[in-house]
Amino acid sequence: MNWGENFPTERNTGILFVGKAVNGWAKKEDQSFEKLFARKDQMKWVEDLWNSKDNYVTKKSAFWRVIKGIITNYDKTINPWYSYIAWSNLYKMSPNNSKGGGNPSKKEKDNQLALCRKILQKEIEILSPKYVILLTSGWESKTGFLWYLNGKQHTIHLEEITWGGKNKIRVYKINDTLFITSVHPQGKNEDEHVKQIINILNKY
Repeated sequence: MNWGENFPTERNTGILFVGKAVNGWAKKEDQSFEKLFARKDQMKWVEDLWNSKDNYVTKKSAFWRVIKGIITNYDKTINPWYSYIAWSNLYKMSPNNSKGGGNPSKKEKDNQLALCRKILQKEIEILSPKYVILLTSGWESKTGFLWYLNGKQHTIHLEEITWGGKNKIRVYKINDTLFITSVHPQGKNEDEHVKQIINILNKY
């Protein structure tokens, strides 16, 4: 997980965004503990790569555009936007494939699932966010992440919203944390997606 330098330290505050898995992971020369985890900037890399000429440009990512849209429209006093959020993924290992990226294979997901559930639970425990926004297109339910986080009990949503035809957002409460599950933003109406999630944040 990465967290911004201004991510709140008070219990049950702040927003953690969760994706499916990283699309590959960094350059070979950057794959060390110091460069991947114990980084001084943490979330600043998202802004640094916003208009980058590197291989990965965060501005071209619907995932990061929607996250930035949510934060900057939810609270216009937050500045810089990336420093107040935390980010993680359901799956922690996603080796570069022959095309240089992509989600982990089914076998890779199955092999790390049990550990990844435990890791995500610990990340949430440490960060203690008020909101966890999962842009994971149902992966969180199909693979039992929510079930595990809810003490291995079935989770019942508080609310379900359908937008853009068939896209669904569900709201759950586990302990004191609100979980908002939604689709991955790729190929979806980003403005509407941002609007729907902000409406939920304002409601709860």
